[in-house]
Amino acid sequence: MCQTFEEYMRELLPTFTQTPWPGWQPVLTAKRSAQRDQANPPDTDANKHYLHVWRVSDYNSLPYLMEVFDDNPIYQHLDAMVLAETQDFFQALSYNPSGAATASETAKATFYLQVTFDVVADPTALQAFDNFMAACSTDPKSPITAQYGWTLANAYYSQTGLLRRYVQIWSTSQHWPEPADAVAWLGEQPAVKGALNTAVATNPQWMQWEPVNYGTQPSASPS
Repeated sequence: MCQTFEEYMRELLPTFTQTPWPGWQPVLTAKRSAQRDQANPPDTDANKHYLHVWRVSDYNSLPYLMEVFDDNPIYQHLDAMVLAETQDFFQALSYNPSGAATASETAKATFYLQVTFDVVADPTALQAFDNFMAACSTDPKSPITAQYGWTLANAYYSQTGLLRRYVQIWSTSQHWPEPADAVAWLGEQPAVKGALNTAVATNPQWMQWEPVNYGTQPSASPS
């Protein structure tokens, strides 16, 4: 079923660029087992989760694109395979990577690590968080890269859905990474701790994803 789903996606992708208005570009595409959680247990379910991160040039293009897909037989077949779907818009953070180097790193990724931070409303704490992440993600000697082997691929905050939420996606070329230690290190840093919403039971949360190649190269980071 996953192979069929991915074939439909390959056929559908040109629609995002060939239609007159939307101009959506895939930045990152990945999948994981539905039962894979923070303890990273073995697969116990045939269902898969897919993650598609897009660079969207116009927020208002979504209704138009949905109209186009209503009459698209490829989309109809693909949609029939989907048990549940979530669509959220995110704004890139100031330290969000961009450029050819990022695309090159993402292209050779073996795994992605999605880390979600539920943050407080305090602007001082959030500025400290942003400053720390900007330094941490660009310093090759930082433990997140030097010790744990992760490189920041995307960083953004929610505009829809659950608000005051930061999401980072890190990439690695390791074959069998151990994400829990990397996430624990991030969560222990004072600038990160100061920005976390302590009312959220598990914060930060994380998921590990495997890249999916639909035959497209990663593009610039989402805006």
